[in-house]
Amino acid sequence: TAFDRLAGKKFNALSVERPRGSSSNTVVTMGERLMLKGYRRLRTGANPELEMGLYLTEVAHFPNCAPLAGALEYIGNDGETRLVAMLQGYVANQGDGWTHSLEYLQRHLEQYRTTPAGDAVPVNAHEAYLALIRVLAVRTAELHRALAQPTRDPAFSPQPLTRADIDAYRQRAIDETRNALGMLKSSLEQVPTADRDRAGAVLAQDNQVLTRIDALSTLAPQGLKTRIHGDYHLGQVLVKRNDFVIIDFEGETGHSFEQRCAKHSPLRDVAGMLRSFSYVHHSALRKVAHNEAEAARFAPLARAWEAEVRAAFLAAYDAAARDAKIYGSKALQAGNGLLGLFELEKALYELRYELGNRPGWAGIPLQGILDLGAT
Repeated sequence: TAFDRLAGKKFNALSVERPRGSSSNTVVTMGERLMLKGYRRLRTGANPELEMGLYLTEVAHFPNCAPLAGALEYIGNDGETRLVAMLQGYVANQGDGWTHSLEYLQRHLEQYRTTPAGDAVPVNAHEAYLALIRVLAVRTAELHRALAQPTRDPAFSPQPLTRADIDAYRQRAIDETRNALGMLKSSLEQVPTADRDRAGAVLAQDNQVLTRIDALSTLAPQGLKTRIHGDYHLGQVLVKRNDFVIIDFEGETGHSFEQRCAKHSPLRDVAGMLRSFSYVHHSALRKVAHNEAEAARFAPLARAWEAEVRAAFLAAYDAAARDAKIYGSKALQAGNGLLGLFELEKALYELRYELGNRPGWAGIPLQGILDLGAT
């Protein structure tokens, strides 16, 4: 139903271009009105991105996503449907949240390259950036509230979180721990020398991590399980005039459609964003610090930035989401309950991903596991 509004009256005259930047799909833009996303890997079944686009555009009317304008599906002789391409409204933007945040923190650290060690950072030094992060938190809460609305559509109808769900989350985190640490032990030589001590410390704390998972899984089930974004981080939000548009509802592409369409606690998305802030912290340090002395100078500044950002995001999300009772009535606290469980599991997943794809980055999730496993 949004097609006519998005395409305009001169649809046939729109210029077609390939945008800059890489993507796992084939993307073309049509003027500044539409974006066509072609899938390079066709899968049978209900595509989660199409389902989410339809729901958010036509049912929930969620304004901070790329609206769905159309879809092209292939129905084979086997009767199975495969999504070939999806048409969305074009989103004019100033880049994604990852690039914006990374560049911001790099500029902040560079300011202190030549200042005397120990110089205090001005109070409210990050206030403009934190104001933007609070907007992101509110948009995240609004997305989760939209996905928690009562509906007759069984694919989106929210359900109470049960003890069986929490037990399943606990087992999933245990499995991730064993898989990630097993992979670390067998590929220790791939970890950069500078991160070997962290790797050894993580391996030495395997029982402590499992104990931490058990402790985080003891709370009584509260809140709802709903459809969620499923792969939520700063790279999945576009900055648009001091606001955000949430994109890419495919979910974790390594999972099956069934897994990606499953309902979960929305706190999984929150945990993903918190881990993204940690990645900005350590990525900026890597780019700015050229030696150990500079790393020692910049590390406290980057750590303080992350702490402020996490606190601002959680407080604003909690204020905007708590009365919807999607995660219970108690205020959110990092490292506690399901949020702590999901963040620890995410760091373990990241370790497995980095070891398999970019071992040079393994130090970031290793530090995250040490921080989260001992909280």
